Amino acid sequence: MPELKSCVIRPSSLGEGDVALWRSFLQSSPAFAAPFLSHAYAVTAERCFGGVHVAKFEQRGLTAGFFPFQYRSPFHRLAGIGEAVSGYLADYFGLIAAPDFRISDGELLRAAGLNAIYFTHLEETQAAFGLSGTQPELGVRIDFPDGGKAFWDERRKLDKKFTGDTERRERRLIETHGPLRFVFRHADCRGELQKLIEAKRAQYARTGVKDSMGEASTRRFLEMLSEVSDPDCRATLSTLHAGDQWIGSHFGLMHGSTLHYWFPVYNPQMRNFGPGRLLIKAIIDASIENGVTRIDRGAGDSQAKLDFETSRHQFLRGIWSRPGFASLGYRAALSMQWRLQTLRKKAAAESPA
Repeated sequence: MPELKSCVIRPSSLGEGDVALWRSFLQSSPAFAAPFLSHAYAVTAERCFGGVHVAKFEQRGLTAGFFPFQYRSPFHRLAGIGEAVSGYLADYFGLIAAPDFRISDGELLRAAGLNAIYFTHLEETQAAFGLSGTQPELGVRIDFPDGGKAFWDERRKLDKKFTGDTERRERRLIETHGPLRFVFRHADCRGELQKLIEAKRAQYARTGVKDSMGEASTRRFLEMLSEVSDPDCRATLSTLHAGDQWIGSHFGLMHGSTLHYWFPVYNPQMRNFGPGRLLIKAIIDASIENGVTRIDRGAGDSQAKLDFETSRHQFLRGIWSRPGFASLGYRAALSMQWRLQTLRKKAAAESPA
């Protein structure tokens, strides 16, 4: 194996040639069609959170790969404990490299100056680089390369009941509230994003789910992303109305013709119409004019995701670590954190309504 050289720098410090190479690596495989692995995403996270770095690898004098990561805090940096760029917000994690690049997780950590990293959303094709994890989780995609009509014609053959029910809900919504009005990408993305964040946080409070937008830095990061218009990471905020009635909104990121479905929110008063289902239908129906051929639903196996799926893949999670006190302490802290979370969930489930 050729000698491997590496250096750790800020994403914003990469030269134009390396940025172009990063982009070419992303375009080399459909598995890389994820905005979370893009240079633009890493740079935006660096501007917002500050602790973002990238390990750059060289073989035979040529750049062979990039591994973006971040430190959650100065303490984590001192201990050499990393995490995915943007932390829990990232729906993909891993190495961006040439197809023939190979490395072990130990070599990767050593090159990045890390002692340990806990990760989720490692796509299964990362095994080709020598990287893997445990605890598999299903990933779901919706493919419609020939547009909405072709997708629904095929879906009708596979699941006539689901297709018919979706169309009935759409007709009933129109009859009750007026004609549908769908906007795929708002020009005032930032303004619409504020409305979405307010509605999403209200949903979290209403359902008792942890508020992923509770931190000001997270909201600031989404605002910064809303202004990004890179081919590998392009913000998209969509809304669906029936007459004057708001039905639902979605804030996501596009990589080429793939839309990563990220932060949807729906009008709770419209729940009987299936607003989430109708919002995805609207995106698919308008796909040709908006250059979308795939919706990546990320990880999860809820029925709402499985209803639309055309293909599946696998994500992995796990811990990579090197021998030492820092990684041992980190593993112990994670174990304690997971036990406490399990106890809280058990207590919540057993508590009277």
